[in-house]
Order: sequence, then structure tokens, then C-alpha cells
Amino acid sequence: MKKCAVVIGLGIFGKRAALSLTDRGVSVLAIDRVHMLVEGIKDQVDQALILDTTDEAALREAGIDRMDMAICAIGNQHVEDGILTTALLSKLGVKRILARAGNPLQERILHQVGAHEVINPEEAMAERAAFRLAQPELKEVIPMGGDVSVAEVEVPKKFIGKSLKELDVRNRYNITVVGIRRPDKPETNAGETDSELILNIAPDQRFERGDHLIVLGREEDLTVFSNF
Repeated sequence: MKKCAVVIGLGIFGKRAALSLTDRGVSVLAIDRVHMLVEGIKDQVDQALILDTTDEAALREAGIDRMDMAICAIGNQHVEDGILTTALLSKLGVKRILARAGNPLQERILHQVGAHEVINPEEAMAERAAFRLAQPELKEVIPMGGDVSVAEVEVPKKFIGKSLKELDVRNRYNITVVGIRRPDKPETNAGETDSELILNIAPDQRFERGDHLIVLGREEDLTVFSNF
């Protein structure tokens, strides 16, 4: 059965979340008070409504109590609305609630009123950008919590032609290779820049020139590894 989600607040973060859920086969109800924002997404999701989400009766009428998950993406300009909406989502029994916070105090309050998960997108993006600027060898970085991250790094020259088993990467470098992003061969794709993502890497899988490795580890170990 198709999962259902409501996304409340259709700024940049909320709209992107709604479209990403839709792309993953989730039935999305997108909500905002601003007519223009609702109009801008209504043809890309299952349903879009102009609604005051601090009104419990309006939420019930919209069927929010039947949703599998909710994202409260109300921006920092309307902090009180975001907190009240999150509390009402919890009261209505939504199984999974993710809320947007602008600072640590707001994050604690959102947890207290019923959010299962809280994210600060600006803070996460700032950390990600700082890490990438400090370590340009890392092509992509996704913080996982604490000092652990997933990163993409070009395969070290001395790895080319060798396998995970031969290199003993986990024990020698304290990182885990979780995938390989391998560019398509130009002779088969007429110069296109598409790539193949290889997961569940076999121990005897050999690295090739042009590979990018998807690696998991502590930031300190990733930094050392990226400088080989």
C-alpha cells in the first residue's frame, strides 16, 4: 500500500522534500498558507491545500490523522506556528514527524511537543560546505552524526588495479568503502558523463582509473585517506 505524507511549509526546504518524497513513490499532501506556493507545486504532488495548520479542526478535515508521516518545514519567520503545528501533528497520532528547527532551543522544544526527528537545514548545509572547503579532495560529504561522515573521494592512484581484499582498507585506514561511482565508458555512451554506482562490493572487485569511492568513517580518517 502506498505510503502517505504531509509536508507543511513550502519554502525551498519543504518544496524539495515534497518533490523528493513524490519521486520515491509516496503520496504527498503539500500545505502552505501562501496561495502562490501551493499553486507552484499542485501539479507535481497528489494534493496541495491552502490551510492554517495551527487549526486542529482544519487538520482533521484534511485527513492529517491518517498520514503515515509528516514534515513540518515551517520557516524561522513563524517559529510559534511550527511548534504548534508539530504539537497538533503529534496529538493527531501521525506515526513519524520530522520538524525543522532554527536553533538548539527550538530543537529541544520540538522534541518535547512530539517531533520524532528534528533537522536544522541551514546548520547542516553550513557544516557540509565548511568541510568541503577545508577538504577539497572530498567531492561530496554527508555528516552522519558525531564525527562520522559519508564522503566521495577519487580513487588513490596506488589503489588502481587492486581489490579491497588486497588493500585491507578497513583495517589499514579505519574507513569502510560502501560503494564505487564508476564513469560510463565513452565508447559506449558517446561522451556522456553518466556513471554507474556499484554497491555491495565484492572483496575481489578491482578499482579502476576514474573511480570515485563512497566511503564511511570519522572525519579525521577521511581527511587522511583523501590525501593519499
